Order: sequence, then structure tokens, then C-alpha cells
Amino acid sequence: MEGPKYQTIYEMMMNLKGCTMFGARFVQRNREPQYYEYDEIFNRAVKSAGSFQSRGMEKGDRVAVILPTALSFFDTFLGTQLGGGIPAALYPPVRLGKLDEYFDRTRRMLNKIGASYLVTDSRIKKIIGPAVSDVPSLREVIDAKDLIEDKPWTPVEVDPDSPAFLQFSSGTTREPKAVIMTHRNLMHNLEMIDTFFHGYPDEAAARGGVCWLPLYHDMGLVGCLYIALYHPGTCSFIPPEQFIAAPWIWMETVSKYKPLISPAPNFAYGLCVSKIKEKHMEGLDLSSWVFAFNGAEPIDIGVMNQFMEKFGKWGFPPETMTPVFGLAEAGLAVTFSDPRTVPVVKEFDRDMLAEQGKAVPGKGRELPSVGKPMKGLEVVIMDDNYEKLPDGQVGRILVHGPSITPGYYNDPEITENTVRDGWLDTGDLGFIFEGDLYICGRAKDLIIIRGRNIAPQEIEDLLGGIEGIRAGCTMAVGHEMEGGEQLIVFAEKDIRSKRPSEEMADEIKQRVAAGMALTPQHVEILAPGTLPRTSSGKMRRADALRMYLKGDLLPPEQMGVGKMFAAMGKSQVAWGKFWLKKKLGGEKSDT
Repeated sequence: MEGPKYQTIYEMMMNLKGCTMFGARFVQRNREPQYYEYDEIFNRAVKSAGSFQSRGMEKGDRVAVILPTALSFFDTFLGTQLGGGIPAALYPPVRLGKLDEYFDRTRRMLNKIGASYLVTDSRIKKIIGPAVSDVPSLREVIDAKDLIEDKPWTPVEVDPDSPAFLQFSSGTTREPKAVIMTHRNLMHNLEMIDTFFHGYPDEAAARGGVCWLPLYHDMGLVGCLYIALYHPGTCSFIPPEQFIAAPWIWMETVSKYKPLISPAPNFAYGLCVSKIKEKHMEGLDLSSWVFAFNGAEPIDIGVMNQFMEKFGKWGFPPETMTPVFGLAEAGLAVTFSDPRTVPVVKEFDRDMLAEQGKAVPGKGRELPSVGKPMKGLEVVIMDDNYEKLPDGQVGRILVHGPSITPGYYNDPEITENTVRDGWLDTGDLGFIFEGDLYICGRAKDLIIIRGRNIAPQEIEDLLGGIEGIRAGCTMAVGHEMEGGEQLIVFAEKDIRSKRPSEEMADEIKQRVAAGMALTPQHVEILAPGTLPRTSSGKMRRADALRMYLKGDLLPPEQMGVGKMFAAMGKSQVAWGKFWLKKKLGGEKSDT
């Protein structure tokens, strides 16, 4: 692979100055787009950079960004980088029934990176006051709209090996981890992705993408926002909450703007299968869609096939479905499957995988190929002693290349255990078969019962379609008890179901016994929304078990009007304390 076109964000942004051919399009609730040429986005970022500098921001200052998918996110994130700061996108409060958990986690994030500035908007600010308490590094809280000022901007020279941004990993640990992504890391990964598109006509590549993914997630930030700037091409952005409420908006936008790429995790394809009706698809055409990347979480083969079959009626080409593998610590992309063919699915002997860690064709477990490494990356499978394993042997997936993070911000111990001599231990388990990578689990989630290594996804996949259980809302965990590790299954009940919990628990036990020759020690039926998830929707299995054992695995509070006003009042009190601390401490606070 040739080197990247640019060395730093600054170089890439300067290339956008005067660019009027492409831009960013924001799809509103009424479906009307707001379009901004990249030249205007560049000029607004320069204004934000000048505003930050006028407020005293110094090179290397960390800026926390809590904003929705909107032009203000571009202003703030790109403006921080042009001003010499290091941005970190944090997720807004989306699960209002679990605000205390959100405040605690956000506070930990702010302290982890030593944030000097927090940029948000007036709507979010009404709620998040408690999150900023006890963050001594925080100098100023800024409303994003106040950054667009005519202040002088001084370009800042940055080292390509310095952080371009910090990306909070969507892993399942309670302690947040901020991945360092250097300018060099980012540019190399963007070049890898861009190279993947070579061979397609310029007209097709210029069609850009459609993105409903949150911009605080690496697939949305790097795979949509940054690649659209790097290539460049126009990208259409849909607010994530709008997609969740009405997933057909995604299909409408793809049909209208005919993008080259539009990525999503597995659950999104499942949501489209279950929620989109024929009436929503009337007059739509998906035949121009080239890459429907499917990654960021385990791929359900049944969901993938159902999506291809259902939307094939409206021209969705089956080869468009492209399973991929990536993670924030690698910049984003690691392996892509072949876009010229339909997804490759192989069936392997379940017992051989579970008991001997060998991938042998047979009956029991179907897995999708996630393809081959991107140009410039090397992927190997190693055992727990970090000795390389032969093809067909299950082990830890390690990645090496120029896009690999140097580590986690302010976390030397975790860095040492994750990045070894430039090799990233992804924490995922997998194997190489016929030259392709297959993912079969997460090392820390592995359930080991009587010598069998069982990925929780194997059990969870058996539980789809149980009457009364919410789709995609089951969780399998292993718990060490007297006599060895035992299986516990959590499942959320559909709020509309009248079926007794005992019946659902019995059916879960029967399915697991039939499919895995294993009986759960306990099945817990939970209220909707109880299971903890990461900001990107992944299961936090270790946290669920910890909370269950402590008696804290509880459903979210119902947020009526009264409780919402109470939360806003609590937030105002917290802001008052924040201002008072800054005033008494003699620090600047313009909130």
C-alpha cells in the first residue's frame, strides 16, 4: 500500500478549503436536507478554532464533545483539531431511565482524559449537570453555537504521531478506556479504506455515503465522517434516534442519494427486517448501494440472510452485504470481505470448536467470513502465551500495522497488556480458514464448562423467536460457583407479552439443552431495558453479572414529566455547585 495522501488532519482540512463539489448533508425529521459544502465546513471549523484559541486553549488540551449528529459536531470536533486541541466524543444521555449510571460513566470519562473544555448544546446541558461535578480539570463549558465567532486563528503545527483524537472504546469494562488515535494512525486507516474503493468509477465513489451511526462511535466517526472528508465525497447524515424510531428513513435516504457505502452493525439490519413494511418501501430503489458494511458486533447469519432476501425485492444486490471486522484500537478497519461476492458462510463442527479449538467443516456452528486484512495490516492467531497458531486453530486475534493505536490515554497498565511491540491484542477469538478470518467469540466473555469453550453468542443465537422475549435482548454469562463454572441466562420480556415468566424460562432451558447439550443453572426474566449495554448497544456481560450478584440489575426508571423536571432541577443544582467551585478556585468558567 502506498502511503496516505496526508500526514495530519490539518493537511486534510486544508485540501477542503474551497471545495464546493462535495459536502455534508443532514437529513431532518421532515426529510428535508440541510446541505453544507466542505468549503463552508472548513470556514466554520476555522472560526471554532479561533474561538477556542481566544478562550485560552493550548496545544494538547483535551476537549470533550457531547453533541448530537448535526453541523455543530463538525464545527466543534474539527475546530478543536485545527486549534491544536484533542477532541473526544462522548455519547449524549439517551437512556433517560438510567441517568445516574450515565452521569457516573460520563464523569469517569471526563476525568480519564483530564478534559479542559466541554462543548454541548442548550438541550443536553439541561440534563448533564451532575456529570461535571468532581471534574477538577474542567475549565469551561461551552455552548457549541457560541464557537462560531470571528476570532483570529493561528495554525498549529502538530507531530503526525501526536493524538488526533481520543476514542472511547465501546468495550464492556466499567472503567472507560480512551483509545489514542494519532494523525498517522488515522491517515493510514483512511488510506486503507479508500484503497478498497479503487476500481470503482469516480462517479460512484463521489456518491459518498449515508450514515445514521452515532458520531461518537468509531464506525460513524472514522467510517463515515472522516472517510468522506479524506476521499472526498458527500455523506448524508441521519440522527441515530431518528433511525431507531423509523428505520425506513435509512432506506429512503439510500434510495434517494444512491451512496457507495452505508455501514451498520448487525442489530440495525435486524431492526429493518422486523420494522420496515412494504408500504415504507413504495417507490424505493436500493440497486445503486455498493457496500453495506456489516460489523462492530457479532453477525447473525439469519438476520443477514433475511435482510438480503427481504430488500432484494427493491433491488438490494446480495453482494452488497459486506461482513467486516474492525475496532477503535486499529483505527477502525481490519478485515473486509470480498464485495464482488455474496457473504461467505461456512459450517463447522461445534464440538471440535468448543472442545479442541479446531475449525473443521461439519455440523453445528455456522460462521460468516469477515474477509482478509486491509492492505498494510497483518492479522495472526496466537495462543494465550502469544505463540502463533496454524490456520484452522482457534486463538486470540492480533493485528499489526501503521494504523494500530500506541495505547490508551492515561492507562499505561492496560496499554502494556493490549499493545505488545506494536501488536494489538483485539480480545477477540477467531481462526483463519481458507485464507479468511472468522470470529467466534470474545476472550473475556468465554464460558468454560467442563472443558468446553462456549461463546455466549452461541447460546444467545439459540434464543431468537421465543414468544414473549424481546429480540436481541438475551445474554449468557458464566459464573464461577462451587463445583465449577455455571451458565446463567438473562432475558428481557416483551412489555406487551402476557406469557408467564416461568414458561419463557423453561423454553430457554429447553432450547439451550437441545442446542448445546447444556442446562443453565439459572434463567432470569427481566423487565425491558434492564440489561446494561455500551454506548454503541453492545452487551456488557461482565457488568450484568456483577449487578445481578449485588442485586442491582434493575429496570430503568420510568421518566414521566415530573421526573424529567426533577432531573432538570437536579442538573441546575449541580451546575450551581460547578460554577461556585470555579469561582472560589479563581478559575475561568463561562457556562
